[in-house]
Amino acid sequence: MAKPKVTTEIGSEAKLLKYGDNVLKKSTENAVLFPDATELVAALKTELDLFRNSVAEASYRDKRQVVIKNQNGTALRQALYQLSLHVEMVAKGDPNLILAAGFTPSKPRSIPVGISPKPTILTVRNHEQGLMMVDLSTKAWKSARYYQFEHRIVGAIDWTITLSSKSRITLKELDHLKEYEFRVSYLGPDPTPNYSDNVRCFVV
Repeated sequence: MAKPKVTTEIGSEAKLLKYGDNVLKKSTENAVLFPDATELVAALKTELDLFRNSVAEASYRDKRQVVIKNQNGTALRQALYQLSLHVEMVAKGDPNLILAAGFTPSKPRSIPVGISPKPTILTVRNHEQGLMMVDLSTKAWKSARYYQFEHRIVGAIDWTITLSSKSRITLKELDHLKEYEFRVSYLGPDPTPNYSDNVRCFVV
C-alpha cells in the first residue's frame, strides 16, 4: 500500500524547501480532499517560512544563525511528517490522493503495525581532538521514515532533537570537554519514540 514519502526527497536544504513548497501548494489547492488538515497545513506554512528565512540568515556563517537554521529545519521536517500521517490516513494507499497533497507516493509494501522497534545499537565516535564533533550511527531499519537522534549534556533536562533520513549523522559545535549522552529512536508509521539505551561520551 502506497504512503507519502518524506525521506529521500528532502535531504538537502534546497530539496527540503522545494518539497515543502510543493506539499503546501498542493495541499492548499486540494484542501477539499483533506478538510481536517487545516491546522497541519497552517503549521507547515509557518515552519516553511521560518526555515526559508533562517537559511538566508545562516548564509553569512553566523554560528547562532546556523543553529537556528538547523532547529527550524527539524521543525519543518516534523511538520511534514505530521501532515503525511494525516494524508496517509485519508488516502488509504491511493497514490492519486497522496499526489494531490503534494507528497510522492512510495512503492507499495507491507507496513509494520505498532510502535517502532527499539534500536539495539548506537555508536558514538569523536572526530580529531579540538573539532568538537561526533558521529552517531545506528542499525538501519527499512521501515523507518526518520531516525530521531537526541543529545544533551549530562545533567541537563532537555534533549536536543535532530531528525535524519539516514541512520548516521554528524553533530557539530558541541561543548569542548563536556560529557554528553545520546539516544536514538526509529520513527515509523506510529510516531511514538522507542529509544535506544543512552550512550555517554566526552567531546574532545
